Amino acid sequence: MTAATGRAFGPYRVLEELGSGSLSTVYRAVQEPLGRVVAVKALKSTISPTSPFAAQLEREARVLATLNHPNVVALHDFVKTQSQMWLVLEFIDGVSLATVLGKRARFSAEFAATIGLEVARGLAHAHERGVVHRDVKPANVALSKRGDVKLVDFGIAQREQLPSADEPLVRAPKSETDAAFGTPAYMSPEQILGETVDARSDVFSLGVVLYQLLAGARPFDRPGDAEGEKRAAAHRIRRDPARPLRERAPEVPRPLERIVMRCLEKLPADRFTSAEELAERLESFVRARTSDHSPAIVVRTLVAAGLAEGDPGTDRWLVEEKRVPIGGTMLGFGVILAVFALAGTWLQWNARDEREAAQAGSKRLELAPPNAGALRVVATPWAEVNVDGQRIDVTPMARAIPLAAGTHYVTLTHPSATPDKRVVVITAGETTTLEATMKLPTPGDKDAGAGAARVEDGGS
Repeated sequence: MTAATGRAFGPYRVLEELGSGSLSTVYRAVQEPLGRVVAVKALKSTISPTSPFAAQLEREARVLATLNHPNVVALHDFVKTQSQMWLVLEFIDGVSLATVLGKRARFSAEFAATIGLEVARGLAHAHERGVVHRDVKPANVALSKRGDVKLVDFGIAQREQLPSADEPLVRAPKSETDAAFGTPAYMSPEQILGETVDARSDVFSLGVVLYQLLAGARPFDRPGDAEGEKRAAAHRIRRDPARPLRERAPEVPRPLERIVMRCLEKLPADRFTSAEELAERLESFVRARTSDHSPAIVVRTLVAAGLAEGDPGTDRWLVEEKRVPIGGTMLGFGVILAVFALAGTWLQWNARDEREAAQAGSKRLELAPPNAGALRVVATPWAEVNVDGQRIDVTPMARAIPLAAGTHYVTLTHPSATPDKRVVVITAGETTTLEATMKLPTPGDKDAGAGAARVEDGGS
């Protein structure tokens, strides 16, 4: 129960306060007598509805009234009286992406690309209707417990056409935590300079979000940056190139890295031409790596992060923030994209190897072997990993597999490709990286063959 409980906005009875800024307060409320739970975003009582500052809330309502998309929060109603003003919005039972990042800094390529895909779809819908969001950031991406991804807070959204006389473009007080201008760490160079922005500015901001999900830091952040160093961050966005994603997260697949880095180009003309084009690229990447639908990926991530109830199955969508040294330490099984290795030696599987693998499979794989080495597996697009006849996990995996020194038999399987069988020799205290490309059938192919692979021995 909160102090706001019992307050009413017309037929909407407040259940609790969800958050507050200098202009408005958001409540969870119930619409009576229908019993529908909604979110009410109300102008603060200290601000008159006739004030020019209140126009921001009305502009948000006008913008949302033109949008209708699964990835955009829905507007149910807007009320303006002599003394009050409020929006009635779809209630999203879940958390913001910023909250998820607060639980775990880095995520798998599949999860990051899924979030980017759904947000890009919402942005594409808005852009088609002449609306630029201008404040794409983790706090403005809501994830429901059902797996929905919603773009919220269109308070500073801009229409491509000039504002009309009855819809003035005004700025809110600076105490609104930069809401009138956007959030500097996620703003495009042209937005920082105060220039006219278009859809490609939102693409840049989404690129920053994607980078953060994958690397655990924003592309223009520097070690030791304080939250208050916004001016320095804005300066770097304008002048400095984005730090290459693979320098911070070398396990990120190159196709996804190229997508993210293209979003972060300084010149709008060098980015994706539209959010729709970005969505198409992200969808192709996701579909090549997993058959899971977006809601399932989101829900499992929320469960694994402790933000929703349920059975996560496997926390393959989460990435450990720190890598644990192999020597003398048990490396469990979590999930992150493994590090791509350089070229190595071809290994073939023959009949004798299969007999030995069958024999090895009769013994349970030791999870914490003495004098362990380790095996990293990187498979494109993905593969189920079996070692010595036992299923380990599905790539990408968070850490290397701890194995006893000696010979092991690895089989990589994909439903659309021929199994790829290998013999791998593990050395105590060292990590062996196996990199494989599962050859998927293309139009005209009668059979799908196993892809080329290479193995490199070396330290982790």
